[in-house]
Amino acid sequence: MNLLDDPWIPVRADHGAGAFQLLTYRALLCETSENWQISLPRDDLELACLQLLVCMTQVMFLPDNDAALRQRLSAPLTPAEFDAAIAPCLDWFDLDHPTQPFMQARGVKAAEPTPIQKLLIGLPEGNNHTFFNEAGEVRHLSGPVAAIALFNQASNCPSFGGGFKGSLRGGAPITTLVFDRDLCHMVWRNVLTRPRVEERQIAVPGLAQDQPTWVSPIAEKSAMHWNQIGLMRGLFWQPARVELVKVDGARSCDVLGGEATAGYSGFHKEKFNFTVEGVWPHPHGAMTMSLKKGELEQRFASFTTTAPAWTHLSEFVIPRSLNDKDAKEGSTPAGPISQFHATTIDEPLNILVGGYRTNQASVLERRHELIGLAPGWGMEKRLFTLVGIGKDAKKALRGKLYFAVQGNKDKGLKGLGATVHETAEKLFYARTESLIHQTFSSDATFKEWGEARRHYAQQIADHCRAIFEELTDPYALKPELIPVIAWSRRALNIDLKKLTEETA
Repeated sequence: MNLLDDPWIPVRADHGAGAFQLLTYRALLCETSENWQISLPRDDLELACLQLLVCMTQVMFLPDNDAALRQRLSAPLTPAEFDAAIAPCLDWFDLDHPTQPFMQARGVKAAEPTPIQKLLIGLPEGNNHTFFNEAGEVRHLSGPVAAIALFNQASNCPSFGGGFKGSLRGGAPITTLVFDRDLCHMVWRNVLTRPRVEERQIAVPGLAQDQPTWVSPIAEKSAMHWNQIGLMRGLFWQPARVELVKVDGARSCDVLGGEATAGYSGFHKEKFNFTVEGVWPHPHGAMTMSLKKGELEQRFASFTTTAPAWTHLSEFVIPRSLNDKDAKEGSTPAGPISQFHATTIDEPLNILVGGYRTNQASVLERRHELIGLAPGWGMEKRLFTLVGIGKDAKKALRGKLYFAVQGNKDKGLKGLGATVHETAEKLFYARTESLIHQTFSSDATFKEWGEARRHYAQQIADHCRAIFEELTDPYALKPELIPVIAWSRRALNIDLKKLTEETA
């Protein structure tokens, strides 16, 4: 299967309401749009499919400037334009190429093949236990799903385990892209112009010199600096040596279903070592910067706790310099987010956010969602203020309940003992989620900033007080615990009052 010629993009027309079909890359970019939407049974695979299409388009159809990008958004490519652009890459996207298969290596040495289910991040394999999926549930992957899963594993997932390298963005980075209701427009919305690629200090030497790792392999035990990695090589970086195991005969894909087709039952993988010095500035994720012992430390945002995605919104969309007053960290949003901000005026922004929360190579949860921001989201640092109100309120609630749990011997306050502060954090996120998303996406929020901000802060504070009372009321029946509850309540009210007064 060749991603440049064969039908492989799983879509439905009419904004996802139409019949399922596999679309060719040529049809997506060259034919009149039918409002295609990617259609896969897993949200992470849908985002990976979009990211794969964006990366393909970015390297083969790189717009020279904003005018060229606007032209791509307004009209389909001609067949001649398509053919000319893909010509240098015709053999690079063939999943079964005899010598340089897409994102693989030939002749990988392994004692036995790894079951293909291992390629679908988060599913159990071997003796792993899970409540909802069984080991061996997926035994056959069709070419389209195998290609998407290979790309996702290399770009967005933890490594295969000890001795295997992970992606250029770290073990489990958060991907942030611009959403559009039409797939073709969404792809182009996330393709950066040449000047913006260069602003991120990514080299664009041309496809003759900039070849993917399966065409020009990484040398064993080699060391390279991040700025030696070009646009094509970085976007399609494959840190592992893997080779799909093709099945004789045909059967239905265990993910897509449908008609029997040739596919893959497993893959070979082997360890090999190399070193990349520094952090390659991948355009599809937010990067944070901090100074540690006088040295600049850069990393891509990732889900390290159960906190929802909105708590990361500041770094997702707002550039912040380390030179800013009171800034403990700097941040650089993903390239498509920055480009959207620079090329639009007073438009709403819908962000696709996706990633995994992991413990080393184990996936604890998938996190994929759509966050809407109303027109005006980029004004000054208003979004930063809204996110800060939510995070500060949660911090106050958890902190004061933690004091109540621990008590204070010096003050003669006996503690509750039970870890209600942890329950409070979960309740806070659950009960404020809809309020926060509604506030961020409401047209009134940034148009009527003063009143909207005050109302938002007051509602957040009311949730905190209600959660505090709910969790401490059962302990108020014990007279010896009333003092620590009263002290904590008073301290919480002081913090919440300060929070709401600061927005007045």
